Amino acid sequence: MDTYFRELPGSMSLADQSLAIRGEESKAARFLNSKIWVNAQHQLSNLVEFEEINDAPATPLGKPKLSKTLAAGQTPQWTGQMIVQGKAEETVFLLRQ
Repeated sequence: MDTYFRELPGSMSLADQSLAIRGEESKAARFLNSKIWVNAQHQLSNLVEFEEINDAPATPLGKPKLSKTLAAGQTPQWTGQMIVQGKAEETVFLLRQ
C-alpha cells in the first residue's frame, strides 16, 4: 500500500489535529506516524504520514484522539513528539475511541 504525507500546522490544538487525522482517515487512509518538521515558510509544523487502504479493515480503526496524558490501562497506537498550539510537546499519544 502507498503512503503519503499531510502537514498539520503547529498552531492547531490537539483536538483540531485529531479531527484533521479523522478527516484524512475518512478518505480510505490510516495514520502511521507524525514528525516535527520545518515547512516551506520556515515554521515548525507536523508532518503526518498516512497509508492508503484499499479494503476496509477487519475491525474499525476507531476515532483518533491525540492526548498528552495516558490513563491507566490505555494503550496508545502511536507515541511521539508534536508541535501543539505553537509549543513542542515531548510526548503525545494517539488513542482510538
